[in-house]
Order: sequence, then C-alpha cells, then structure tokens
Amino acid sequence: MEDGEKKDSQAPPPPLSAVHVNRPLVAANRAMAAVHAALVAAVIAHRVLALLSVSVVSRHVDVAMALADLTLLFLWTLSQSGLWRPVTRAAFPDRLLAAVPRDALPRVDVLVVTADPDKEPPLGVMNTVVSAMALDYPGAALSVYLSDDAGSPLTLLAARKAYAFARAWVPFCRRHSVRCPWPDRYFAGDDDAHGGREELAEERARVKKLYEKLKADIEAANKDDNISGSWTKAERQDHDAYVEIISGKEDGDEEEEMPPALVYVAREKRRAWPDHFKAGALNALLRVSGVVSNAPYVLVLDCDMACNSRASAMDAMCFLLLDDRRSPPTNLAFVQFPQMFHNLSHNDIYTNELRYIFGTRWFGLDGVRGPFLSGTGFYVRRDALYGATPPPGSTDLSSMDAGDLKARFGHSDRLVASLRGGGDDQRRRRRLPPEPVESLVATCAYEAGTAWGTGVGFMYQSVVEDYFTGYQRFFSRGWTSAYCYPEPRPAFLGSVPTNLNDVLVQNKRWMSGMLAVGVSRHHSPLACRPLLRASLLQAMGYAYFGFAALYAVPVLCYATLPQLCLLHGVPLFPCPAAAAAAFASSLLLHLAEVCVARRGRMDLRTWWNEQRFWVLNALTGQLLGCVSAAQELLGARALDFDLTTKAADADGRLYQDGVFDFTGCSTLLLPATTLSVLNAAAIVAGTWKMTFQFAGELLPQLFLMCYGAALSYPLLEGMFLRWDAARVPPRITALSVASAAVLLAVFG
Repeated sequence: MEDGEKKDSQAPPPPLSAVHVNRPLVAANRAMAAVHAALVAAVIAHRVLALLSVSVVSRHVDVAMALADLTLLFLWTLSQSGLWRPVTRAAFPDRLLAAVPRDALPRVDVLVVTADPDKEPPLGVMNTVVSAMALDYPGAALSVYLSDDAGSPLTLLAARKAYAFARAWVPFCRRHSVRCPWPDRYFAGDDDAHGGREELAEERARVKKLYEKLKADIEAANKDDNISGSWTKAERQDHDAYVEIISGKEDGDEEEEMPPALVYVAREKRRAWPDHFKAGALNALLRVSGVVSNAPYVLVLDCDMACNSRASAMDAMCFLLLDDRRSPPTNLAFVQFPQMFHNLSHNDIYTNELRYIFGTRWFGLDGVRGPFLSGTGFYVRRDALYGATPPPGSTDLSSMDAGDLKARFGHSDRLVASLRGGGDDQRRRRRLPPEPVESLVATCAYEAGTAWGTGVGFMYQSVVEDYFTGYQRFFSRGWTSAYCYPEPRPAFLGSVPTNLNDVLVQNKRWMSGMLAVGVSRHHSPLACRPLLRASLLQAMGYAYFGFAALYAVPVLCYATLPQLCLLHGVPLFPCPAAAAAAFASSLLLHLAEVCVARRGRMDLRTWWNEQRFWVLNALTGQLLGCVSAAQELLGARALDFDLTTKAADADGRLYQDGVFDFTGCSTLLLPATTLSVLNAAAIVAGTWKMTFQFAGELLPQLFLMCYGAALSYPLLEGMFLRWDAARVPPRITALSVASAAVLLAVFG
C-alpha cells in the first residue's frame, strides 16, 4: 500500500494543454489530394499534346491555357500544406491556477491600435479597450495601451471617460464572473449565465446607466466642433508625441477592484518621416510599454476586435508558460486566436467569415509548426519580438553592453534599463511608474539608426506586417506557434465591412503586400533557407499566401479565352472528360472542406458564396494587387495602406439581406464587370451560332461560361437589373460595356 502511494506521489502532474491529431481527416485529405493531382496532371498532359497542333493561333491559346493550369496546380500544391496534418488544442486554466498562484502569473500588456476616428469610431475603440481591461487576469499584472495615430483630442477624451466607466465595469465583471466583457454586446443581451440573476439586477442597471452616459458623452464630443472639428486631417499627419497614463486610485477604491492602467499614446507624426503604418504604431507601443510595465507577454488587438470572453489570457498562458515538471514547448513564440466577427450575415455573400483561413488552414498549419501571425488576437513573447532566438534566454539582453543595446533599441536610458531587467518584481507590478513616461520613445527620429523594424519589433518592409513578421521574426529563427480555438464562445469578435468596395480594397492590400514579399529575392518564403530547413510544409504554407494573388492569371485566362475561342469555333479542351473530372474534383474538394468546417453539415450556401467571391476577388483585389506589387517592385510607386471603415453603414441592411452593395465602388471593380459582360455576350452569340452548326467539342466551353455567368450574376444584376442607389455605378457599367465591345470587335 505504501509503495502504491509512493508511486502515485511521483506521478507527473496533468498537462496544462493538450493536442489532438485528427487522423481520419489527415488520411482523407491526403487521399483526395492524390486523386485530384492525378486528374489535373492528365489535363495538363493532354494540353501539352495539343501544342503539337499545326495551327499557330491554337498553339498560342494552348500555351496560355497550359500556363493557367500549371499556375493553378502550383498554388493548389502549396495550399495542401494547410491540410496535411490538422490538429486541435485544448487549454486547462484550472490546472494552471493549481500549479501557479494567481498573483504569481506574469504580466501581460495589451496593445490596441487605432488610426482614424472617422473610419474607426471612438465608441467602438473604447469598447475594445474596456473589454481588454476586464479580462480574467490579475489587474495588477495587466496594462492596456492605446495607440492613436491621429492624435485626436476626441479619442483622448473618450479614453479618459472609458477609464472612468471601467472603474465600475471591471469590478462588476470580476464580482459576478461575467463571461462577456464587451459592454456594448453584454448590455445588448449577450447570453450570460450570471446576467439574469435577480440579485444582480440593481447593480447591472446602475452599470448600464453609466455605459449609456459614456455613449452620450462620446457622441456629444463627436458633435462638438471645439473637440472633433478642431483637429484637421492635416494635423493628424503632423503632430507631436504625447503619452498619458490614465490611472490612479480614488477614495473608496479597493486595490483588488481597481481596473488595469490605461496608457494613451499618440506617436509623433511628420510628413517627412515614414510612419510604417500599423507596424510603426505597434513598435511605438512596444517601447512605451517597455518603460512603463515591461510585461514579458503582449496581446495585440485591432481597435475593432473586442474581447468577447474573459478567458483568453488564462487560455494563452496554458500554452506559453513553462511547466518545469514536464518537457515544455520552449520554442513557442505566440498563441494565435481566430478572427471571428459579430456582424456576419446568415448569407455571408462577401465571405467575410474567412472560413478558409481560421476554420480550416490554421488547424492544418498548427500540425506543422503553428499558424501564421494574423494581425490581431495573439499573445506573443516580448523577448521573441525583441529578436531573441529559442530556447528562451539564448539571446540574453541583460548581459549585453549598454552601448550595444542603445545601438539596437535606441538611446532611451529607461528603455535600456528595462531590457536589462531593471527593477524588481514589486516595481514591475506597480500600477503606475515611479516617474512620468518620457515621450522620447514615441518620436519620429527615435528609430533612426536603430534596428527597429528590421531586427527588432514588427517588420517594416511590408504593409502586411503580420505575415512578414511571422516568418522573418519567429519561424525562420526557430520559434513555433499554437492555435487556440475556444468553443463555444469566441475569445475575440470584430466587425467586417458591409460594403463590397471596402472588402475589395482590403483584399487588394493583403494580396499586394503578400505578393511583394513572395516574389522578393531576399524575403521570399521559398528562398528562406532557415524556414525551409525547419519545415518545408510551413514554407509552402507561407509561399501559398505569398503567391495567392497569382490566381488572377489563370482566372483571367479562363474569363477571356474560352469566350473568344467559342466565337471562332475553336475548342479549348483536348480531352473534355479529363477536364470535366478535374473540374468536378475541385468543386468536391471545396465542398468537403466546407462540410468539415461545419462539423459535417453540408452548407451549400457557404460553398457557393466562396466559389463566387473567389472568382470576383481574383479579377479585382488579386489582379490589382499584382499590378500594385509590380509597380512597387519596379520602384514606380510605394504600396499604399488603405483603411476600411468600421463605422456603421447606413446600407448595412443590404449585406444582412444578402444583396451586394456596390456603393462607392471604383475602377477596382472594372475588370470583373467587363469580363462579366464579355462572358454574357459570348454566351448569347455562341449559342446562336451553335444552333445553326452544332459542335459538340464546344459544349465544355459553353458549360464553363454558363457556370461563370451564374457566378457573376450579382454583377450583371447590379449593372442592368437594379435601379437602387447601391447598384453598380453607371460610369462603371458604361466603361464595362464599352471595354467588352472593344474586346469583341478586336478579337471576336
């Protein structure tokens, strides 16, 4: 009996997290991939044989179609890395609390970025800030930093008022174990197990009244020209650095009920200095937080990505904290949570859900070496951002010479002291620093001559700083990541654009930024030897997103050549049976992915919306992304960083009703509308022609064109069948018809 008790006492403690490999799905994915690859290879083989044709015109068309098919095969092959080994993870925060006392948990700094109070309304930003302050984490170990790139007096005023509201909101959430720390969503009726208890009604009503006052105050300030109107657009791009700590204990406050400190940061902006967009703002926050709280872990949130659950910090720590009793993943750099959205419509016509990424591919990449850094909703090690390499401590900043540190991190004595571990744990856990925060670290000139943006912090060479930073700062240096997908309550919820133009602009920015990295001689994932040595599959995954904009090439070929060749009576598919089988296989593979993401439910609506938007995005965001990246690489112009609006859209009801909203659409839409008109005209002319001279070998082309017409119906409807204000702008319709007529006159 004693021996048995001794063995039990020596049993290892339960793990803080678990990983499960979905082996049946792994086997199914690989089998379907092998079948599809064989079918596509047969199509390409027949295409190559067709190149022996004596017709010069036919040969040129076959070359173009062969290149289109090869491009599709190349991108599809890269995409399989995200399906090779899907895994799921589980976190056990109760075990963490049993192993680590709550007051011994490490500090976490929350970094929230906003850039434009017009497109990103201050009330929504403050909901994100307040929700982060209410996370289920020791208040003394949590600090929230808000970067206001516009330096707007309205945002600063809103931050002060939000902190005053947080004095009531944060204790309320802690006392009653509120699950949803997002005030707007909570008071709108979010399902909360504790919110309906009768004894809480009075306090809930009191806090709700304070929240209504916060909304009224921000709305009044927004309408006050002395506040919002006094800060011009020119001043937003030309203002001094300003840092303010919004904190402090008032009479009657108890230490354990105080909300975390809120630090407002407006970095200096000058037109003569590059601001490096979001990456520059995050690096400024890293420096400010380094001299204030210097937390070893950082949570990054977009201003519209509010905390929907208070549990994310504890869940992340289950992966990040080292458990000396077991063999921990000492090379884990960050934990990524999925981006999910509260304003998705039931019929998500713009595929804003990003199912392909967060519902499928990130699970697969988690089984390789971890998902990519995704811009928001991730907890990351500060030392990894500073350039350390695994295992932790291998790059010990505390042992470096002060001169070397200043050359690398800048000449702030307080920042250098924080890098060398200045101050004991008691000082680091204070809610307020011992002296005011210097604004030096938030000035434009501070980074000059340092490693910020290259060897330290978020990377500057791309507008998609998350994509580029992920593999350059972490994965190519030996770090890994983990994907935490909490169910049923998402950890974070954001808002999606409800206007097609904003969606396309956002996709164009992503595509152009990633393609510029993908084709770069020095930064391409397929040329990154450390990443290739660490994991070929992960390099393939990064390369897929880096080259995803190239989908524009094959889609452009399939949207023009079959149509024009049908009018000439030229067949494009040497072996229709093989082409039909490959086409059906691609559709079935996509449908299988959607069904797996929907837990076995056959969601044909999502499948169709994704098919339709994939083609639309290829002819708009991806096509213009290719052009923009080419211009940037040739030095013709710099890539832009277009903000999409997070403001409430008066026509958002169209998106909720499943109707395309073309309000404000620019020439970005022109290639798609032109080719839709061309396709429709070719169907009519080709069908008329085939009624007099039937040609069976042209039927595959006619079927493909009819499928394309079904996919492009919203565009045709918006141009010719709708008369509301949200239809395709008349100038775009006129240009599309004229361009299609020119193509038909020249090539038809």
